[in-house]
Amino acid sequence: MMRFMSKRWGFRSARSICTRSARGAIVAGALVLVALGSNVAHASSPVEAVGLFKDRAMLRVLGNEHYMKVGDTSPEGAHLDSATSEVAMVTYRGESYRLTLSDAVGGSFATVTDASISIMPDARGQYRVRGSINGRVVDFLVDTGASMVAISERDARSLGIDFESSNERAPVVTAQGQTQSYVVNLSEVVVGGIETRAVRAAVIPGSYPADILLGMSFLTKVSMEQADGVLRLKQK
Repeated sequence: MMRFMSKRWGFRSARSICTRSARGAIVAGALVLVALGSNVAHASSPVEAVGLFKDRAMLRVLGNEHYMKVGDTSPEGAHLDSATSEVAMVTYRGESYRLTLSDAVGGSFATVTDASISIMPDARGQYRVRGSINGRVVDFLVDTGASMVAISERDARSLGIDFESSNERAPVVTAQGQTQSYVVNLSEVVVGGIETRAVRAAVIPGSYPADILLGMSFLTKVSMEQADGVLRLKQK
């Protein structure tokens, strides 16, 4: 039996990379992407940049967030013309916008470089990070106690993940008891500037875990270290 989920949801793991005393800091937390030295996009702008990467950007258009590649157009009509880790050029309703990262997100911060991200813990000592699965924006809860990325059936359906056709199952222990999860391969998982491919994930029937757990099937593909309460992930 594979036991991999976090203690937060009554799941257990046979392996962990941190001590129990450090785990409160390593298992999950809140962060927002704010670039070093970035300027603030005008608050009145209908388009904001909340994540910038090479040839990609996470844009907020009229309050809706989209992870976009250069050449993509959001459902609201915003077209991403170009993007670097510092600036994005966007065309929207006939107007051109030069966007740096917005500070409208507020809260704690994470510094972003080309292939690394430093994450500040939230008030609970947890790490939460915004990223994407197969191009769809999601919020992750970093969990070294989860052997795989873990997604509830509810979230998997909203992300368009075809888990029911999977022939691979894995038993998991949840707060509701033992159940069978569907094992799938995610085409792409992006966190900060870090892009990973073919990431294994477990889709668990029902609405738990409430947070998408960023487990070891992703974390083993990156370098991870913790110092002075800051969790740093870096592309290998």
